[in-house]
Amino acid sequence: MAIKVGIGVSIHKDPLQAAKEATEEAKSKLKEDVSIGFIFSSIEFAHPIVLKVIKDLIQSAPLIGCSGLAIISPQGILKRGLGIMLLNLPKDIYIASACVKQINTQPISDPGELLGENLMHGFKGLRRCFGMLFCDGFIPQSSTLISGLQKVLGKSFPLIGASASNTSGSLKSYLYFNQDIFNDGVCGLLWGGKLNFSFGIKHGWKPLGKPRTVTHSEGNIVYKIDGLPAVKLYMEYLGWGLDKLKRELKYISIFYPLGVNIPGQEEYLLRNILRIEEDGSLYLHGNIPEGSIIKLMIGTKESCLQATEQAVDETKRNLYGKSYDLVFVFNSLSRYILLGRRAKEEIKIIKEGLGKEVPLLGLYTLGEHAPLRAIAYQGMTYFHNQTVALLVIGG
Repeated sequence: MAIKVGIGVSIHKDPLQAAKEATEEAKSKLKEDVSIGFIFSSIEFAHPIVLKVIKDLIQSAPLIGCSGLAIISPQGILKRGLGIMLLNLPKDIYIASACVKQINTQPISDPGELLGENLMHGFKGLRRCFGMLFCDGFIPQSSTLISGLQKVLGKSFPLIGASASNTSGSLKSYLYFNQDIFNDGVCGLLWGGKLNFSFGIKHGWKPLGKPRTVTHSEGNIVYKIDGLPAVKLYMEYLGWGLDKLKRELKYISIFYPLGVNIPGQEEYLLRNILRIEEDGSLYLHGNIPEGSIIKLMIGTKESCLQATEQAVDETKRNLYGKSYDLVFVFNSLSRYILLGRRAKEEIKIIKEGLGKEVPLLGLYTLGEHAPLRAIAYQGMTYFHNQTVALLVIGG
C-alpha cells in the first residue's frame, strides 16, 4: 500500500499563524490519520509555540525536523517560511524516533551510539531498512555521530539526513523533536518493514593538481599536509598570503574545498574550511583522518547542476523500477551560494527528474549525511559538505 502524504507551507509573519496554516493545509491534503510529521523552517519559526500548535493538530504522532537557511517546498525556495510534511503509513511500515540532547554539556561518551540504542529499543524483532538523522550544524561531532550510530546499526546501514543550518550571520541552528526545540543535540528516525526507498548524492566539484597526504591531523583540524603547514596548499595554489586567505575564507571554502579520496569510491568526500589558524592549520567542517590522500577541489555552476542531474539519475536507477510516494531534499547551503540566481534551476531539475506531482520537501543545510555512493544500498555513510542528497520513499 502507498504512503499517504500531505504537505503544507506558510510564510505568515506570525509563528503561531504560520504553524496553524501549514499544518491545516497538510492535514487537508492527507485526509488520513497522521503517523508522523516533519517540519523544516527558517529560524524565524524556531519557537516553542510553533511545535505546540503542530502537536495539538497532529496529536500523538511524532514530529521531527530542523531549521535551514531556506526551505525547499512545492512553491519553490523560501528564504523565510515553514514547511510541514505529514504521512499516513500502511500497517506494514514501522518507525521509531529518538533524540539526544546536550551532547557537549552532559557526560555522554558517544551520543551517536546512545541515539542508535534508543532507536533500536523501539525496533526489536522488526526488519530495519534505513535511518534518518538530523543534528545541530554547529557541533564538532558531525562525523563521529555517524560512527557511533554505525556501532549499533551496522557499518553499511544507510543513514540519510542533514545538519541544521540558519540564516547568514547566525551562529545557532535548531532541532525539532515533538514539542522540544534545542541545539547541541541530534535526533533520528528508524524506518523498517515493507517499503521502497532510494537515495542519490553528488556534489560536482572536480579535483585539481597532484594528490597530497595529510601528515598530521586531529579530528576536524588538519595541521600538516605533505609535512608543511596545511594552509601552504592554498598559498601555493592561489598565491595569496595568510591575511588575504583569511579575508577571502568564505569564497575559498565554497569554490576550493578539500577533497578526501576514499579507496574504492569515485566521488571525493568534500570538506569546507571554517577557520584558518595562526599556525597554518585548517579547522574543517568534518573530520579528515591522518594519512588521508586529498586534493584541492574546484566547483562551478555548470558542474554543480550536472551533479544534481546525476543524483536524480542515481536515485531512480537504484529503485529498479519500484514506485515512490515522496521526496526529501537535503541540499548544502554552499550550493545555494555558488548557484545564486540559478538555485531555482537545481530545484527544477529535481522536480522534473523525480516527478512534478510527487510531494517534495527539503531544506538547505550545513552538512549532509548519506552513503558516499548509493549502489545496491552498500557503502558506509559519511558526513558530507556541499552535496545534494535526495531520498525517495514509497509503500
